Amino acid sequence: MLKKKVTLIAAIGLCAVGIAVGASATALVQKVQSEIRPDFTIAVDGKVQEFKNAQGETVYPMLYEGTTYLPVRAIGELMGKTVYWYEADKRIELKTEQTTVTDADVIVPGTSGAADTGTAAAQNGGITLSRAKEIALEKAGLKADEVTFTKAKLDTDDGVREYDIEFYKDGVEYSAEINAADGTVRSWDTERRDIYPTQNVSGQSSDIGLDRAKEIALEKAGLSASDVTFTEAKPDYDDGRYVYDIEFRRGRTEYSAEILASDGTVISWDTDND
Repeated sequence: MLKKKVTLIAAIGLCAVGIAVGASATALVQKVQSEIRPDFTIAVDGKVQEFKNAQGETVYPMLYEGTTYLPVRAIGELMGKTVYWYEADKRIELKTEQTTVTDADVIVPGTSGAADTGTAAAQNGGITLSRAKEIALEKAGLKADEVTFTKAKLDTDDGVREYDIEFYKDGVEYSAEINAADGTVRSWDTERRDIYPTQNVSGQSSDIGLDRAKEIALEKAGLSASDVTFTEAKPDYDDGRYVYDIEFRRGRTEYSAEILASDGTVISWDTDND
């Protein structure tokens, strides 16, 4: 059993290397016949893995001439990396999402380099994350130096790729969903808030604080701050209770937690492989 597992993982590793080489090599495109093998089980460190495509459908290993292959998305999940596709170059790149600062309240992905999801979207004919933020600010009639961003990320809603943008100024929170293809504002909302993302929740006997809420969410995921990129971290209201909304990513997996500010109880928890 051990020998079979090692052989399988080696095949997966060779498949990943083959993708990198194939993207730059001059070769003929060939059609081959392979077997989809739902009876194959992939286990990493004893944990059985299940892989899904962008539509949430289960995908299985393929067998071709005695070698087991996995979709590149599955390989990215195993390696904890994000898969980027560059249409013009016909190039697939697996990259680790990294950030220099890991202890900030909110970490927003950068706007330069191939690793930025906004840049990747723009290379496919859409707008960048920076442009989406500009559009939201123009809608609000504000400037970047006047607001504090609490969310800025690429997402998918009903099959449409969009940017979720949130920021606040003077107790007012602005929320926008902007089409990543053409910059259309799909939804817009403003709401007055009595609490602010960079402050502890007030008016109650105890408050664990934002930093502890982030630690609790990371403990729940079994990850450390250096493993992830935070996309949202702020206090909020839920049914009259003060909570902390925490979101972060590792590779293609997004983790979302709602944590009670008074004692650190995890009210809700969700993971999503997009």
